[in-house]
Amino acid sequence: MAITQEQLEQACFQLISFSGAAKSDFLEAVEYAKSGDFPQAEAAVERGNEEYLQAHNAHFDLIQEEVNSENGLLTRLTLVHAEDQLAMAESTRILAEQLIELYRRLQK
Repeated sequence: MAITQEQLEQACFQLISFSGAAKSDFLEAVEYAKSGDFPQAEAAVERGNEEYLQAHNAHFDLIQEEVNSENGLLTRLTLVHAEDQLAMAESTRILAEQLIELYRRLQK
């Protein structure tokens, strides 16, 4: 059964939403680490990881739909934006983890 345009758009916006939430959680983690609250920093990273996983799964589902689609239903511009959000969330996570470690070292 083919995905409708409405379902596709909803899936793309879920991907954007989950990725954006993950990015925000990772940045929040850096703020906690900056103030020396490492347990909260780690909790924020964990929340970000959960959001990121949901975004990653939504992305995988969209890619599978692209592969299985016979009618080219995907709105490529929306998908590109969604993929950008996913990539930015991953980059932010890596940056957040590195900064947390730096602040941890500075606290010692």
